[in-house]
Amino acid sequence: MIKKEKLPAKASIRRVGVKVVNPLLRLSTGTNFTGTTKSYRGNLGIRNLANVGLNNNIQSLRLTTAAGATGTVVLFDGTGYSGDFVKFNPSAAGVPDLADFNFDNQASSLVVTSLVLSDADIAVIQQSGLSNNFGEILRRIRVARIRRAASRRGKK
Repeated sequence: MIKKEKLPAKASIRRVGVKVVNPLLRLSTGTNFTGTTKSYRGNLGIRNLANVGLNNNIQSLRLTTAAGATGTVVLFDGTGYSGDFVKFNPSAAGVPDLADFNFDNQASSLVVTSLVLSDADIAVIQQSGLSNNFGEILRRIRVARIRRAASRRGKK
C-alpha cells in the first residue's frame, strides 16, 4: 500500500515594488502652484524643456524629499544646461513665484537631484553634461507609442 503524503502548502509569491521617492519635483505654469502642473521623481535632467511643453513657461515649483533628505533643483536659461542658472533646495513652502528670483518664464533646461549641488558641481554639469547616475528626458514620447511597445513585449 502506498502512503499518500500531504504536500506542503505552496509559498505565495508576492511582488514587491520599490518606488523612487526622492526627490519629487512639481513644476507649475502659474504662480502659487496654479496652472498646468507636471511632476518628476528621482535624479534626472531635462535638456530641453520644450520637449515636455514647459520651455520658458515655469512660474512656480516645489521640491520635496523624505524627512531629513537633501536635494537640489537647478533651472538653466539655456537648453543643454547652459546659461545663467538658479538653484533651490527642498522647502515646505516651495517657490510660489520665480519672479522673486528674476527667473519666471525663463527656464529652458533643468536638473533635479537628491544631492546638494555646489556652484562647482553645476559648472561641471554645464561643461560635461550629466553623469551616469541621472536619467535624462531627451524628447517627448507619446503614450500610444509606449502602449504599443508594451503590447509587443507581452506577445513574446
